[in-house]
Amino acid sequence: MKKLFGFLSLLLATVVAQAQTIRLQLTDRNNGETVPFAYVHILSGTGAVLNTVQSNENGIANIVAEEYPMTIEVNALGFETVKKTFITPPVANVLTLYMNKKFSALNEVVVTGLNTPQKQKDALSVYRVITKEQIQAQGAVTLNEVMKNQLNVRVDNDNILGSNMRMQGLGGDKVKILIDGIPINGREGGNINLSQINLNNVDRIELIQGPMSVVYGTDALGGIVNIITKKETKPLSLNAGGYYESIGRYNFDASVSTRVGKRSQLTIGGGRNEFAGWNKIEQVKVYEDDTLHYARGFLFKPNEQGLGNFAYNYTAPSGFNARLASDYMQEKVTNKGVLETWDPFNGAYSKDEYYRTKRWMNRLSLNGKLGKGTWQSQNGYMLYYRTRTSYIKDMVTLTEELNSQAGAQDTSSFSDVFARASYNNRIGSRFDYTVGYDINLQFATSLKINGKEKQIQDYAAYVNLTYDIWKDKLKAQAGFRGAYNTVYNPPVIPTINILYTPVKKLQIRASYAEGYRAPSLKEMYLSFIDLNHYIVGNENLKAESSKHIQLSASYQVYEKENDYLQLIVTGFYNDVYNGITLAPTNPEDPTSIKYTYANLSHQSNTIATVQADGQYANFHYQLGYSYNHTFADPGNYNAFSANEATATLQYMWKKPGINFNTIYKLSGRQPFLQSNIDGSASYNGTQNAYHLCDVSLEKKFFERKLQLIAGVKNLFDFQQATISGRVASGTHGGGVASFLPRSVFTSLRLSL
Repeated sequence: MKKLFGFLSLLLATVVAQAQTIRLQLTDRNNGETVPFAYVHILSGTGAVLNTVQSNENGIANIVAEEYPMTIEVNALGFETVKKTFITPPVANVLTLYMNKKFSALNEVVVTGLNTPQKQKDALSVYRVITKEQIQAQGAVTLNEVMKNQLNVRVDNDNILGSNMRMQGLGGDKVKILIDGIPINGREGGNINLSQINLNNVDRIELIQGPMSVVYGTDALGGIVNIITKKETKPLSLNAGGYYESIGRYNFDASVSTRVGKRSQLTIGGGRNEFAGWNKIEQVKVYEDDTLHYARGFLFKPNEQGLGNFAYNYTAPSGFNARLASDYMQEKVTNKGVLETWDPFNGAYSKDEYYRTKRWMNRLSLNGKLGKGTWQSQNGYMLYYRTRTSYIKDMVTLTEELNSQAGAQDTSSFSDVFARASYNNRIGSRFDYTVGYDINLQFATSLKINGKEKQIQDYAAYVNLTYDIWKDKLKAQAGFRGAYNTVYNPPVIPTINILYTPVKKLQIRASYAEGYRAPSLKEMYLSFIDLNHYIVGNENLKAESSKHIQLSASYQVYEKENDYLQLIVTGFYNDVYNGITLAPTNPEDPTSIKYTYANLSHQSNTIATVQADGQYANFHYQLGYSYNHTFADPGNYNAFSANEATATLQYMWKKPGINFNTIYKLSGRQPFLQSNIDGSASYNGTQNAYHLCDVSLEKKFFERKLQLIAGVKNLFDFQQATISGRVASGTHGGGVASFLPRSVFTSLRLSL
């Protein structure tokens, strides 16, 4: 009897051991967040599915292991499939699996302009998220390389001021660029140089097309580009990467992150980018005024960048979070002048310029619970310093001396103090509100500013009120912003947003918003006078103002496990008035070079876009088309239309684990926008259509710790759009669609 009892007990213990319940936690490898609603398949030895469970909203799934070895396969929308075999039970029957994101950002959580993170489908504004995987697939090093492929965005390259962009047909001075919600300072010619913004420490980019002036104030009437940096959560991690491109680009970066105690995380990183410069023609001889010139310089100037970043994160048991971060960038751009030969007695000389830029962004973010609501605070201190040093170089003796001509040397310094805080709370089950303040203090020092030193102080308060009119069906939001400024009178800014969900698969959004762009310190106080220029600022400028209407509909055509198709149709109307532009002080004298800034321009346009985001088996695609009609501005330009098309295609070859990526953009024929000095622009001729295409493949090794990406940029070798009907040259020659030639790149990244 005892033997029988012992045998039955052993048999029962064996059955219990073989039918253990395992708690599976699914975690996003990039940011440590949970992965909800994933499908977990338990497979047999032949690969057949024995059972399927789904993770809950916290990314937890309970699976029953009936025998070992056991194989599980995890599928989640927007993540790469994970397949893992276990020979023995995991320790304490608890298992954590880390998942890697794919291109899709359909279920991405967004934070820009919000007090609490929300899924894109629940947000009242239309967001676009550019994931880290998309950035890496393009071999993108700086922000301009990512933005040139986005719908309704065009990137131009200025020979000196670098890369700038237009969004929805509006200039870059009307687009606010943020890092973790803190605005980047240091605009030259009204634009932020996108080629100075490095992406080696970026988790994703959130893009909003349309005004966000209620929350972010000036410069946000055309849209927001918010760069979200990586936030490490592992006890210890090391990341290092190298990049090579055949046009003479060599980059390296590395970072280390460690947990300090139980609740703190410390990350330190740095890098170096180097570009040797490129010119379409190596040596050129041209005759100007009977003078022979030899080309020494480059169309794309050589530059060197040094990078450093630091981040400290603390999370309290109450959920309170504090993050202190700092990013530093220094850049040197070399502009070698033409070799000018006069005669055998005077020899030859050239005028060489060196542009050195330093940008230091320091920011402190705080957020937590306060009563039944939540609060957050974002604070920053930003420094931007730029010098231009010009030399006259004797090409016979190879000696050089400082150029003494007026305007040859220049130093500009901008420092900004930024503070924004908001509080969000819910009253009852349908009404919630957000109240906040926004403080911007700008200080500028420049030889071209009248009086050399100027400052602007801006103090604002805003409120957003949201009401669920029809629970889970209809939601409306109204917002207002009022401000006091020390040098101009900012307008009161309203916004209204509506989200209607008649059925689960269909969402309709409508919004009306007003925006503004404050006159810059240069536009108000500039004093640029030399032999060729006489430009002075205007202290009586008004802020540029705008009105915007947006209507969009998104429809989930199909969704089954990882396969889906979403269609998005959007219409925009933009009307920007009191636009600031250069105007002659004596228009009756066509020979006069005296100009000042004035509120004269008026721009209005309407845009229609159609986008598709889908996945079938191992194939993912994002397609887009945009039609932009700009209405005539009498006396400045006639009405015109332009179109764009984009395609991002990814295929995952499962067996060898290789991702194939193709990124394509068509930019249609449109009037040529010629940049003038200090930010003004004029339409001059017509720029023909052009195509851009990048292709790459990706493979990971050693349990996904080593990533190799190789590809071709500018596959069609497009370098510059043809301009027809052009009648004059602008000061900088900006606005030309110029791109580097076809090149081969490779990137190697180690993550431990």
